[in-house]
Amino acid sequence: MAPNAASTPSIGTVLEGRRGIGPGFDTLRVGLAFCVVGWHSFHIAQGGPHPITQQPFLWFPGYAILSMFFALSGFLITGSAMRLSLGNFILNRGLRIIPALFVEVALSAVVLGVIFTTLPLSEYFRSDGFWRYFGNIAGFVCLTLPGVFAANPDHSVNISLWSVPFEIGCYVLIAGLIVFRCLHKRKIVLAMCVAFGAIAIGLCLIEPGFTSTSALDPRNIFVGAGSRLFISFLLGVAVYLYRFDIAYSHRSAVVCLLFCLTVAAIGPFHDALLNVFVTPPLVYLTAYLGVSDLPELPLFNRGDYSYGIYLYGYPLQQTIVALWPYHGNVLLLFVISVPAITLFAMFSWHAIERPILRLRGRFSFMADMRMNSPRRLERQEGYPRALARVSD
Repeated sequence: MAPNAASTPSIGTVLEGRRGIGPGFDTLRVGLAFCVVGWHSFHIAQGGPHPITQQPFLWFPGYAILSMFFALSGFLITGSAMRLSLGNFILNRGLRIIPALFVEVALSAVVLGVIFTTLPLSEYFRSDGFWRYFGNIAGFVCLTLPGVFAANPDHSVNISLWSVPFEIGCYVLIAGLIVFRCLHKRKIVLAMCVAFGAIAIGLCLIEPGFTSTSALDPRNIFVGAGSRLFISFLLGVAVYLYRFDIAYSHRSAVVCLLFCLTVAAIGPFHDALLNVFVTPPLVYLTAYLGVSDLPELPLFNRGDYSYGIYLYGYPLQQTIVALWPYHGNVLLLFVISVPAITLFAMFSWHAIERPILRLRGRFSFMADMRMNSPRRLERQEGYPRALARVSD
């Protein structure tokens, strides 16, 4: 979608006009995080996929929410990665993800485990399951703790952690592009997107019944539950690299939205087909909304709480279910859990994530962006010099 410079701006020119900051990304990030909480409310109430989530329209958020999350991540991380060495990129991502993840895993294992396990504590702390749970920090997914939440409809402590190895895989992809000096070669990235789609369709035709959530299965890179995360991230990278050639068009956004609604009405479909035909419009909508001037959310404009919302949402909802039988009321569970999740997300940001970002800000401009709102940055004396560091 090459824009007419005289009439239609591009994603890149809009982003540049906003001094390199996409003001909508913060609002979008928080909105998507709470969408994850809402979606998980159905799962927690049923102890598995809720029947209502298999109905027309209502199945679609289960595909779209994390796709948009990973597309957003690919778009934003690329801008930072293009200005970092491999070592600084790895340090950058590690400092952003691991500290809060470590705290969540430790609190779940030690605090929630002690309170809710049905095992004697001596047996609980000696069990292999207790120690395996700490493997989540390195991407070795373990969703349960011995005897914890055993009376809940779902026994998982934090099902959100299933995406951690796929997120690590996306960072490995970026690291590979840095090592082979391909991150600035947008045609190579575009070719990777096309190849991904072709392989996915091929595998879909060869093995249409394949399903797996294991990041260790190489087929899951292209088909299966985790495949949408990889292609969404990669397309987010491509959109950033082609941002000055992609129109920022209200009409295009409406067309993409209507297409997604049509698919939602007549689906669901195989993940491979969704990855090829639905993910591109979802990624465009993500970039379009991200660079748009969406209103700041009151209370949530004091920090980036989205990671904490995503990270703490599931165990807090499971705790509510364990303490108070709510008789499977999904809406009630969601409404009650939102304040607690928000408070924990604030704690995570101000006590864990933001102090780490201060260290990261020494070499990452994007870290500064996450710590300050665009409006505050405009008033900072050093802002023009910071902006100069992010120009291509």
